Amino acid sequence: MVNKLENVDESIIEDLMKLPKDFWDFKDSDTKELTHSIHNYPAVMVYPISRNIINTVKKYQTINSLLDPFMGSGTVLLEGMLGGISHIYGNDLNPLAHKIARAKTKILDGDLQKEREKFVAALEKDLEEYKTILEQVTTYVENQGYDITAKVNKKEDWGANAPQILRGFLNKYHVDLKIPEITNLGFWFVPRCVLELQLLRMQIDKIQDEDIREYFMLAFSETTRRVSNRRNGEFKMYRMKPEKVKIYKPDVIKEYLKILDANIEKMLQLKLRMRNEVRTAVNLSFDDARKLQSIPDECIDLVITSPPYGDSRTTVAYGQFSRVSLQWCDYDKLTYKEIIDIDKRLMGGTGFKKGFDNDIDSNTLRNALNRILEDDKNLERAGDVYSFYKDLQENLQVVTQKCKDNAYQFWVVGNRTVKGVQLLTNEILVEMGSHMGLKHVITLRRNISNKVMPSLNSPSNIPGDTINTMNEELIVVLRKEPA
Repeated sequence: MVNKLENVDESIIEDLMKLPKDFWDFKDSDTKELTHSIHNYPAVMVYPISRNIINTVKKYQTINSLLDPFMGSGTVLLEGMLGGISHIYGNDLNPLAHKIARAKTKILDGDLQKEREKFVAALEKDLEEYKTILEQVTTYVENQGYDITAKVNKKEDWGANAPQILRGFLNKYHVDLKIPEITNLGFWFVPRCVLELQLLRMQIDKIQDEDIREYFMLAFSETTRRVSNRRNGEFKMYRMKPEKVKIYKPDVIKEYLKILDANIEKMLQLKLRMRNEVRTAVNLSFDDARKLQSIPDECIDLVITSPPYGDSRTTVAYGQFSRVSLQWCDYDKLTYKEIIDIDKRLMGGTGFKKGFDNDIDSNTLRNALNRILEDDKNLERAGDVYSFYKDLQENLQVVTQKCKDNAYQFWVVGNRTVKGVQLLTNEILVEMGSHMGLKHVITLRRNISNKVMPSLNSPSNIPGDTINTMNEELIVVLRKEPA
């Protein structure tokens, strides 16, 4: 994998400057090709960005290794495979990101269609066997005096006690069906939905082939999100209004099979596309992004990544997005505390509520923090901002350590607003990099037309005080200068 990289700044800049002004917008592009869309995930970088970066750099450098330290659902990794890169490294602290990225990039050798037929046949038998309890469970819960629409999740209500209530129902009918001990299970799922999901989970667990079982489980993960009581189009945990919960009757089995069939077709298309390609070694790690201990030093030829826009608590809550899915899929592996603490472990999760010493190498950031701190009430929010950029600086340093000399880094970033102050992450990144031996090559702009993000946010955290979220991203291109 050893190869010497050359400085090809002029060639890359020349190619990039020839592109149309709106080239990187990809407004009308298909963003669901192959396995890219097998599972929803927040703020996914559309794959044409990675594909075009790889194709551009490969014209002038030999690219044997690729790194995305914030891999999310694995978009960059899959594009690296399609681009014929032999060694690919992806990193993330979110277990759901790993599930999606692994399923997206693992070429399955087993017969998915045959396994699907066996699965459906067994599932249909279960549905017939449990038909009576499925039809009666909601009535039973309501006749016991529980309000499945309760807005407040009280300790004595259905929301918090669903597992015990459902076990009592099943014991009454002498039915042996496991009900998982999931925190606030009833708050997020109506009674029949819980039983149907568990019937699905029970059959998935019986699949012998581990890779196929994981692939079927990923469709189950997406199903748990779609049939829950969560409001549509939200990354954070917001429940439907009680009147909607009252009449909500999701078709769990139909939804699951629709997702599964689409995912099977996508995998078949990927296998067809990759049939003549050399299999890529995809390495996934759960490392702290500030350390990346699993990745060798000076081994990376190309970095393509899109770090979070800010800390999860106040921007995109990746952990909250993943919570319901991880509880259902990993209730026998992860504790509830481990799941709810995901956001605290991600970028900017530390927080500095009582102040901080600004030791980040960026005048742009220093000026922004001073403006935020003009109001003493903003100390905690300034601490959130500082925490995020402190982590980003440490990540940039370690990513550079992993790169070979003259390796290019492409950072897709957005400039969010906090307390009315815009944080120019693209400029901050360049300034930090200049202290690490990174040369700024060029910065490209793209309008966000197909990246799923909230349309409004509240930079002041005052209810009703909202602004439009960022409508553009910047692609910052850096190169590691030889020492």
